[in-house]
Amino acid sequence: MLRSLMAAAIVLGLAGCATKAGTDAPTPSAPSTPGNAVTFPAEDGVALEGRVFGSGTVAVVLSNMGDNDPLPWQAFAPVLAERGYLVLSYSFRYPKRTSRFTEAMATGTVPDLLGAVAYVRGLGATDIVLIGASLGGIAVGKVAGATGAAAAVVLSAPQDLAEYGLVVTPAELAALTVPKLFIASEADTNVRIDETRAYFESAPEPKQFHPFPGGAHGVLIFATEHGDELRQLLIAFVTANAPA
Repeated sequence: MLRSLMAAAIVLGLAGCATKAGTDAPTPSAPSTPGNAVTFPAEDGVALEGRVFGSGTVAVVLSNMGDNDPLPWQAFAPVLAERGYLVLSYSFRYPKRTSRFTEAMATGTVPDLLGAVAYVRGLGATDIVLIGASLGGIAVGKVAGATGAAAAVVLSAPQDLAEYGLVVTPAELAALTVPKLFIASEADTNVRIDETRAYFESAPEPKQFHPFPGGAHGVLIFATEHGDELRQLLIAFVTANAPA
């Protein structure tokens, strides 16, 4: 019973992270809609929407938080595109900026991310970095090893939402032998830092853990005084582990 209540609390945070009150700034909105609009199929054929930025043989795939709002990633994507990367932001199959959550929505993130990986490979990418925030960070853990990702970033995510059918299994973690960066805010009340740290500790080397002060959850860190530090941290990790 306690486990179910804890999972429900996490899910509410994952699905409602963009509107949660507190001291954090609201989810930043991109001043315009950059990149090129694209559609592509998930692994199981569901049509997905995304935006492609830049070009090259090294791709970065950006996976949303539970609210499924792509705008914060779309604001960050040009920073990587300017450095020679092909960048894909995309939306999971369920409605954007949602405040509700179901098991089908949770488990659908895996075929969605697999479809995104296949799509950038079809554009010519030979190396791929997967970056996921919150719910997207769980999907990254499930997919990165099997898809041969060059590196992975998990931002403000727990290792599982077992009650919703989404779990990064020991075998999936064991396959995550590429460089990994885990990021969390010290006072995050949506996904506690110790949950992300446990995810980190379960993963094999090589890996890094970077805590941020404050309580901003996932991509909400971009809207705080630590936003530039987060951008520079992500840029440094990507360029070091998957040079364009």
